[in-house]
Amino acid sequence: MNGFENIGASLNNFQKFLRDVKCFIHERDGQLFVDHFKEMSETRKGFYFNYNIDNGGSLRRAIWADTTARENYMIFGDAVSFDPTYSTNKYSMVFTPFTGIDHHKRSTMFCWALIAREDYESFNWVFSRFLHAMGGRNLSI
Repeated sequence: MNGFENIGASLNNFQKFLRDVKCFIHERDGQLFVDHFKEMSETRKGFYFNYNIDNGGSLRRAIWADTTARENYMIFGDAVSFDPTYSTNKYSMVFTPFTGIDHHKRSTMFCWALIAREDYESFNWVFSRFLHAMGGRNLSI
C-alpha cells in the first residue's frame, strides 16, 4: 500500500515541489529560523531564545534552550563544556553546544548557539545569554 503510485504524485512532482520550497525559503531562511524560535519561546513554557542581527539584517548570533535542557543544567551543570568547533558550510556560522555529563556518564545538552564570528564580542554575548537562560546560575570555580 505504500508508494508514490498510491498518493497520486510522481517522484518528479516531489522533486519539483522541493525545488519550489527551496526557492521560496532562499532569502528568508534566517527570518524563518528566528520566527520559528520566537514562536516557540512565546508558546512553550520554559523555552528560551535570544538572537542578534547586524545592521544589514543578517543573523549574527542565536541561542536557545528548551525546558529539558534547562532542567538538566540545574541538575548536572556543575561542569559545562562549550565547543565551538562545529562549522556550518552554507552560512559560515559556528554551532556551539553547551553540554555536560549526567549521573550515567552520558552527555547531556544544556543549550545551543550559532555565532557568525569567533571573537570576544560573540563569546561574551553567548556566555551572558547562556547564564540568563539558566536563571543566572553561575558556576563556582
